[in-house]
Amino acid sequence: MTRFPHAFLRSLRASGPSLVLCAALLAGCTEESDDTTTETIETDPPTISIKSPAEGACVSIGEAPDVRIPFVLEVKALFLRPPGYCGDTTACGHLELSANGKVVSRGSGTVVEFPMIGVADRYDTFNVEIVAVDDEGDPLQGGEGSVLRATRTITTAPSCDTGGGA
Repeated sequence: MTRFPHAFLRSLRASGPSLVLCAALLAGCTEESDDTTTETIETDPPTISIKSPAEGACVSIGEAPDVRIPFVLEVKALFLRPPGYCGDTTACGHLELSANGKVVSRGSGTVVEFPMIGVADRYDTFNVEIVAVDDEGDPLQGGEGSVLRATRTITTAPSCDTGGGA
């Protein structure tokens, strides 16, 4: 808050009581309105897509048991928040990453990791699906009522000699 209103009122007090009363009445006047206008803004439907790794890529994961494969996403018209932080906000949620049909990771940013720790056959082909879900875990809708998802098939190996890694 600035000091301007206080300094202004002090100068008015020096001008006399009637001027102070007039200034106080004017300062307290506000225009009230019962109008409640709601403006609807149309936006594009939310979308997600996987920027990397590329479709069909060989991802070199070495021998370390705790390696994580990052999936970099492009997100449009979607608010990413941790579970429980969206409330009534539309087009808001978090991401669930599934590998071969099993949810293995959740995230609320544009990079979601696929943890390889605990994967029985870590050198294999994986069908990865990333789905945007709301606070309750229900899938969010994209354009034309479709589920908001992105998919990718990758192959993991200790080393990818052809240079097609992530």
